[in-house]
Amino acid sequence: MESLSTSPKPKNVVTTILRSRRFRVLTVVLVAFYCVFYFATIYRAGESDSELLAGGKSLTQKGHAGHAVVDGEGEPMMVDDEDVKEAPMVVLERRIRGLINQNRIMVFSKTYCPYSASAKKLLKTYTNDFEVLEVDLEPRGDGIKNLLRKITDGHATFPSIFFAGESIGGRDRLQEIEDKGELRKRLEKLGVKMLQ
Repeated sequence: MESLSTSPKPKNVVTTILRSRRFRVLTVVLVAFYCVFYFATIYRAGESDSELLAGGKSLTQKGHAGHAVVDGEGEPMMVDDEDVKEAPMVVLERRIRGLINQNRIMVFSKTYCPYSASAKKLLKTYTNDFEVLEVDLEPRGDGIKNLLRKITDGHATFPSIFFAGESIGGRDRLQEIEDKGELRKRLEKLGVKMLQ
């Protein structure tokens, strides 16, 4: 006849550990910590200072690691990682000067600035053939502002308007040209498509 024993069966040590509450809690905490660390690392890698300064995304093309930087016409161009690491402000300056030199009318603006809105509205009475860079939407807006101050010999407010690569100043100067009756002539001379 079989005996009914109340003594516990010998347990496997590994099974005991795996079934313990402490082990499960420790496992969940470690997995959560790993996930947080992993995603934080990916997030920071996506926002490296060199990419923010370059205004581009990291690319690998035919085994070549580099950065895509938007030149003055909005076209991506490859810049070596070495260039971006060594002189990020040079890359940013190249981008800004490209925008200035490759557009007949270039307006550096801020979305919330009433003077910027007024200048764009005045230009739109004559033409839609101008480019605008909203500096406050750029990751390196402060760097762009400092570069514009350098390029324009001290003009540090927005908007900053360029005709054929030359700074004309801001909204007040644009309004002054309009008040003299010269804005239409200057725009026609630039060769932009006029509305009227």
